[in-house]
Amino acid sequence: MTKLPDELLDLLWGGHNIWVATIGPDGWPNVSIKGSGALLDDGNLYFADMFSHKTRENLEHDDRVAVGIHDPERRVAMQVKGRATLLTEGDAFDQISDRVAKLSAKLSLPPVKYVVRIEVESVWDMGPGPHAGLEVE
Repeated sequence: MTKLPDELLDLLWGGHNIWVATIGPDGWPNVSIKGSGALLDDGNLYFADMFSHKTRENLEHDDRVAVGIHDPERRVAMQVKGRATLLTEGDAFDQISDRVAKLSAKLSLPPVKYVVRIEVESVWDMGPGPHAGLEVE
């Protein structure tokens, strides 16, 4: 498991939009934006899924995932690669579900179907400049 860089930790502890790329059974990639990207610890990224049956179908087929995180104000642009696990119960599921429930009153969100835990295997710089495209160590 790879530890996330501090600037990414700072951004994700409060929750952030993320772009999740999965691989379908037909080999085609699929990208889906998730408004629930968050951290519960230093080495795993989590998101709740309420709508996307395609993401779940793809992750059941192939657990490899890439996640894009971008915040222009903080000048953070990184890609996280790892392996996903679908959670339907347990502490992480409860914590993420509670966060979504608090937002639900404002946004009329449906209940969480499952939570995805991504064990981070690598982090890549996606920002402009001399380190673009390089793995963050």
